[in-house]
Amino acid sequence: MISRRFFTLVPALAAAAIFAGTALAQDKPKAAATPTPSKPVAPAKGEEDTKVIVENDKVRVTETRYKPGASSAMRERGVRVTRALSDGTMERTRPDGKKETIHWKAGEVKYSPKDTFANKNVGKTEVHLYTVTLK
Repeated sequence: MISRRFFTLVPALAAAAIFAGTALAQDKPKAAATPTPSKPVAPAKGEEDTKVIVENDKVRVTETRYKPGASSAMRERGVRVTRALSDGTMERTRPDGKKETIHWKAGEVKYSPKDTFANKNVGKTEVHLYTVTLK
């Protein structure tokens, strides 16, 4: 004779098998996709040596070296904070031709608003800058 427990257990096992099959058939949740920033248009390149450290939709972090006499192309630069990694003297030329001399001391940090200019190392040593530009 079949026990009463058997008749109680069979429907429970059948229900468990149905639900387990349904759960296995479902797609596994996908990991949240990391947004891929659109590829930015590279700024005009001059003679400076620029290495991009980080770039995303919020900031662009660069390390730039200007050998003596090296210059950058005239271009618009966004709001940024720059730290000098070496001493040096730069000449900034604006689109209207006005020039300004910028003296950097190693460790010095400067905030700069959005601006358009070209840079030139007018000193005798390499100028090494670390810049965080807001987008």
